[in-house]
Order: sequence, then structure tokens, then C-alpha cells
Amino acid sequence: MEKRKKKKKSMWSVFFKPIKIILFMFLAVMVLGCLAGGAVFLKYQDEILACKEKADSIMSKTSKTDFSQPTDTRIYDSSGTLIGTINSGHYEYVPISEISENLQKAYVAQEDKRFYKHHGIDYLGLLRAGLVYVKNKGTITQGGSTITQQVIKNTYLTQERTFQRKLTEFFAAPQMEKKYSKSEILEFYCNTNFYANRCYGVSEASRYYFDKEAKDLTIWEAATLAGISNNPSRYDPVAHPETSQKKRDQIINNMAANKLITEEERDYAKAQPLTVAKIYEPGTKENYQTSYAIHAATLELMKNDGFVFKYVFNNKAAYDSYKEQYQEAYQSKSDLIRSGGFEIHTSLDTNIQNALQSTIDERLKKFKEVQENGKFALQGAAVCIDNRTGYVVAIVGGRGTDDEYNRGFLSKRQPGSTIKPLIDYAPAFETGFYYPSRLVNDHLFDKGPKNSGGKYYGPVSVREALNRSLNTVAWQVLADIGVDKGIGYLGKMHFTGLSYMDNGNISMSIGGFTEGARVIDMAKGYSVLANKGLYSSRSCITSIKSQYDGEIYNESPADERIFTEDTAYMITDVLKGTLDKPYGTGYGLGLTVPAAGKTGTTNSNKDTWFCGYTRYYTTAIWVGYDTPKAMPGVYGKTYSGRIWHDFMAGINKDLPALDWDMPSTVYVSNVDSRGEKTAKETGTKDLFSSIAEAAAKADATKWKEEEERKKLESQSQKNLENSLAAQQALEQAAAALQSLIGEMKGLEYQDSTAEEKVNTAQSLLAQLTGTPYYDSLKPQLDEAISYVSSLPKKEDSTKPQEIGPGITKPAETTAPVFPGEDDTGVDAEPGFSPGDIEDAPQFVGPGM
Repeated sequence: MEKRKKKKKSMWSVFFKPIKIILFMFLAVMVLGCLAGGAVFLKYQDEILACKEKADSIMSKTSKTDFSQPTDTRIYDSSGTLIGTINSGHYEYVPISEISENLQKAYVAQEDKRFYKHHGIDYLGLLRAGLVYVKNKGTITQGGSTITQQVIKNTYLTQERTFQRKLTEFFAAPQMEKKYSKSEILEFYCNTNFYANRCYGVSEASRYYFDKEAKDLTIWEAATLAGISNNPSRYDPVAHPETSQKKRDQIINNMAANKLITEEERDYAKAQPLTVAKIYEPGTKENYQTSYAIHAATLELMKNDGFVFKYVFNNKAAYDSYKEQYQEAYQSKSDLIRSGGFEIHTSLDTNIQNALQSTIDERLKKFKEVQENGKFALQGAAVCIDNRTGYVVAIVGGRGTDDEYNRGFLSKRQPGSTIKPLIDYAPAFETGFYYPSRLVNDHLFDKGPKNSGGKYYGPVSVREALNRSLNTVAWQVLADIGVDKGIGYLGKMHFTGLSYMDNGNISMSIGGFTEGARVIDMAKGYSVLANKGLYSSRSCITSIKSQYDGEIYNESPADERIFTEDTAYMITDVLKGTLDKPYGTGYGLGLTVPAAGKTGTTNSNKDTWFCGYTRYYTTAIWVGYDTPKAMPGVYGKTYSGRIWHDFMAGINKDLPALDWDMPSTVYVSNVDSRGEKTAKETGTKDLFSSIAEAAAKADATKWKEEEERKKLESQSQKNLENSLAAQQALEQAAAALQSLIGEMKGLEYQDSTAEEKVNTAQSLLAQLTGTPYYDSLKPQLDEAISYVSSLPKKEDSTKPQEIGPGITKPAETTAPVFPGEDDTGVDAEPGFSPGDIEDAPQFVGPGM
């Protein structure tokens, strides 16, 4: 049997056989891949779907603003002048048109060669990374991320190398490519990269390393930056210049290999030495203006979030709970502002600020003692408010401008007597039961305070008590109206130094706080009196702009009514006396425009204050040591008062001398010796409020008590006057009798005149019966009568004596003296107690 001949293979069969094998293998791999992929999906289905859902969520909310860092927060004064910068890296977002093409090429060559060809995912790069992933048994050591994926990672994800993060990038990248162009994505990339040494974004990196704009980067400079962002800690040219240069040259080679630069450009770029400029622009040092502006802006952001501020607390639990909430919210917003991205415009007037600072420094310059930290031991702080707007225009936190600790709003100190108008007298005027002329008994009483100088005046008007700063009167007033009522008014004026331990603390009447009061709070409180009883919640913020959200400052709510206009007017009228009454504690500090104010000095003169105002400005001044200690010879008037005077005289000098308008519900009335209204003309007048009187009558129980008090006081006054009149009559009778006894002992004979003197003397002695005068004068009179009886008698002629023809001389007689007649010739000044009339101002001791 013949063997079959082998069939000769055709050329086509030889050609297609390898292709068939490859196709078969490809199909097998595809099937196996699908099976493996299906198995993987089934096993990790939940995680994969979670990553897909996360990617969808990210891309549905993405915005161009997401791809920038916060710029430095900048603060401006009232004229728009930059007064402070908070360095958050000096970040600046730059568009792709202002980024050097050299840097764009460097990134494409090094990070993503197929950037302009793929749609967010480089599958070849991903396959390469996948093989390495399998080789390393599930550990990711090499990325396959495109520039698009890196933008997503830099902006929305962490730097941690995990399967979940890579998968999220995988799902998100194609969506980003649909939403943004390649140029936009590369722009995002350059602006979101970190370049070491606090350099975020290409703009700051270009300035720091090469002192130039991003658009001007050369090839070698661009390659250096591309290398740094690849691994900032390893390729930092400042810390690791050698490794940085190697990375730079590698990137330059890649640029040439990908035909993005010529070989000549490559060689020239690699030949350049790696030099960096290290141009670091620190933020401006915080000063008194900027620190207060940041604080005030922080509070405004808290308000925007609906934070409810509280000032008065019922107990420790409420106080501690609020304090914790406040500190957490405050720190969060303060950190946000300091992290950058804000533009803060303020009402702070740099000219007024400089005037206030220089006045404090000049007045305290002779105190040269310094603390261990190098700061002046004796310090001063002040706040000035423009009453026409309610805004703070100046705040000084200490001597000089190098101390960053702003005592104007950070320090809480005992306010002394400056608190009296706000917690004692204005709240008392609101009740209607107190008014400027009302008398209060100034006396030393058990467990009560002492007056400065140890002097007490008995019944004294509220007006005089406030001008003299009498502690016992203020104490009694607050005790009468209720301590918590007075504290409640401070709470309405946003005093932040109030503690739950101050509840019922009667020492608050004279400034005895548990924590103390801030200078800013005292200034805001006195501005209420200056502004007809209205409180303005404005601080110094006029605008806050966010880099991402635009204008975010919500205007402060309308001014809040704290005191009636009547009360504010009457307290202001009283406080004018502090400056212009000889017994006023601030006498001599008056201005050329109407002004009112109050001194304050605490125990041992540890804190000294002056708070005062005109129609235009309110200014509060504090002088003392950071660690409180006695300051002998330093009072509210001596330094704080003079600082206030010098500064206020300067800023008010060119303004019209406007006074406060008296409200139609305030009227002037005669007052009697008890300080009460009377229809009689007494020569003494004072202010009363019909609104306050209506408020008093509305409190029926208290009104009845006050009416009874007035009746009792009236009767007591009458009894006292009668007693004084009777005593005065006795004194006059005794004096007249003593005089007659002397005259009787000087007689030379008995006549009708002698007899008349004896009769008058006996009548006067009868008036003195039962008094000590009687016992002492009766023996003297008996002796005088006995003497007269022993004298020779002389006939008494009642006929006129003839001197000459037609001229007669009248008989001499002695004018009788009647008890009760006495003219001292002195008209006592209203408000003075007996013995208080002086030609010169009285010395006022510390505390006022």
C-alpha cells in the first residue's frame, strides 16, 4: 500500500497559524480575565460599589474653587490701607496662561506621558502598576496615576496608598475629564501641589526658590519644581540639594526623550547649577489693631453659625458648659481665619490709633521698670468708640507697639468706681425711685465699704454722691434695687467678665468683680450713656470677604435699648459734674466741648481708670501692672484721667461744641431740703423724668413703701428742724443772758435801765429751765442781781436832755435780743452739708 504523500503547506497557512495562536491566547486571557474580574467583583462588590459611589459624590459637587488653597488673610483699616497679613503660605492661585510652558512640559514628561491622549485613565500605566501590585503580594509600591487622578487625590483624597483610594481615583478621573479641559486640569495640578518649605502652589514655590513669577520659569527651574512636588521631603533643594539635582536632571532627560525640548536645551539646562533664592515672606507681626480685628471677625463668624452668646449665669454648671462650648467654637473660627482666605475690612482709624498710642506712651514714659519678659511693668490700655457709628476706631493694648498681648480686649481687671454709673445709678434711675436729687444717708455701717479718705457726709444727693464717688451710697443703692438686677444690665451690654459667683455679690456696686471687666466692655458700656441709652453690637468689622464664598459679614442687628433716653441724659448730666464740680473726682479734666466721665481706683490703687465721653467719642483708659500691685499716689485722675483728657482734647478740638438734647420727658423742678420735688421756689433745682415716675407708680408695692418712706423722712426732717430751732433758741438765749450778766456787772448805779436788764435776764433764765445752761448761768445771774441791788440809786428822768436851744438828745436804750434771730450771712451752695463750704477744691483721696 502506497504511502500517502504529505500535503504541502501553503504560505498563507504558515502566516496565519501564529495569529490564530495569539488570538486564541488573547481570547483565553480575556475569558480568564473576565472570570477573574467577575470573581474579584463578587468578592469585593461592596467595596467597589462604595468607591464608585464616593467618586460619583465627589464629582457631582466639584467646583473650580476646590482646587486652590486659602490665600493670606489680610486686614485693612478704615481708609482701606493694609495693616496686617496672616501668613498662610502666601498662596496665590495662577491660571494656566501664567504658568511657564516649561513646567507644563516637565510634568507631562515625568508624570503622565500620555496626558493629552487618555481620558483620565492610562491603562498601560495601570497595567504596569497592577503587575507590580501582584508581584508585591498586594502592596502598592508604584503608582499608575495620571495627572487627572493626582489632582483628585490632592484635592479630595488622602495620600495613603490603598486599593480603595486608587479605585476611587479610577472611577472619578473619567468624570473629571468630561467636566474640565486638559488645560484646566493641568492648571489645577500646578496650583494644588506642595513644594516643601511651606510652599503651596506653583506661585509661592516660584517666588521662594527662584524669586520670580511662575510664568518666567526656565527649563531647569521647572524641572526642579516638578521634582520637588514628586516627593517634597526627598527632593527639597534646601535640605537635599544633591538628590534634588539628580531628580531635576532625570526630568530634563525625560523632557528631551519625549521631544518636548531639544538636545541643546537639555544639555544647557543640565549644565546650570542648582541654586535657590529662599525668599520667604513672613506674615506681619500681629499688632493691637490686627489682633482685635481677628478676635472681632471670629465672633462674627460664630454669629453666622448661630452661636448664642451668654453673659450671665445662674450656676457653675451653666457657666462651665457655656465656657466649653464657647472655647470650642471660638478656636475653630479663629483657626479658620488664621488658615487664610479672608479679607477683613475694619473701622479702625490709624490716625486716631497712633494718637491714642502716643498719648499713653508719653504720659507713662517716666515709668521705666521692666518685667523679666522685657515688657514694661506699668502698662496702659485704651479703647475709643465713635459714638456716631458705634464702631471701635482705636484700641491700644499696652505701651509701645512690640507687645502682642492686647490688654484692650484680653485682660480683665477690677473696674473700681467706673462701674457705678452702669451697675448702680443708671439701673436705679430706671426704677423711678432714684433721681439726681434723691438723698441717701452717707455713713459708715456694719459690714459695708468705707469712703476714700474716711469722710462721710450724712444725707447727700445721688448727684453729689456720684461726683464724690462715695462708696457707701453706691453700695446702698445696689442693695436696694437688687444686685442681680444691676448685673442683668451689664449682661445686656455684653460684659464678658461676669461669673456665676458674682450673683448676689454686693461688692459689685463698687467694682468688686470675681474676674474683672475688659477695657472694651467699659468703653461699650459708657457709649450706651453717650448714645441715649442704646447699645451697639458693632465691633470694628465692616466687611468680611471669603476667598470662596464672597461677602460673609452679616450686619449687626439694630441697636438695643438698655436704658431709657431719660436715664442716659440724667446720668450724663450728673457725670458732667465729675469734671466741672470742685468736689468732682475728675475736676480739671474738662474739655472745650461738653463731656462727662468717671474716675476709678481699686483697693491699694492697683487698677486705675477713667471712662468718659463727648457727643462724638467714648474712650476708656486703664493703667496698672500686669500682675496687680499697689501704686501709691496713682489715682484714676492722675494718669488715666490725664491720658483721657489729652487724647480726647485732640480728637474733639475741631468739632462743634454739641451738648446732649434734653428729652421732652425730662423736666426741671425745684427741690426741697429733702431732695424732693416742691412747688415752692427754693433756689435749688434738679432733673426728673416723667417716664421714670410712671415706672415707679406701676410698681404699686414699692411705690407705697416709698411714699411711706418720704412721709417718715418728712416728719423726721420737721422734727430735726424743730429740734435744731429749739436748740438754736436755747443757745441764743444763753448767749444773750451771758451778755446781760456782763452788762449788769458793769453798771454804776440803779435806775430804770438796770431794772429792765434784770427783768430781761430773769426772763431769759426762765427759758433755760431744765437745761445745762440754767445750772451754769443761774449762779452768775444771782451774783449779778445782788451786785446791782447794792448800787446807789439814781433818779431816772425820761425827759429829753437839752443840748442847746431847740436841740434835744434821745435817751439811749439797749436793743433787745430775741431768740431765733440769727443771720450767718452765708448762702450754702445746693448739695453741701453743714461745714462743707470751701473756697478751694477739696482733696479727694484714692478710689474715685
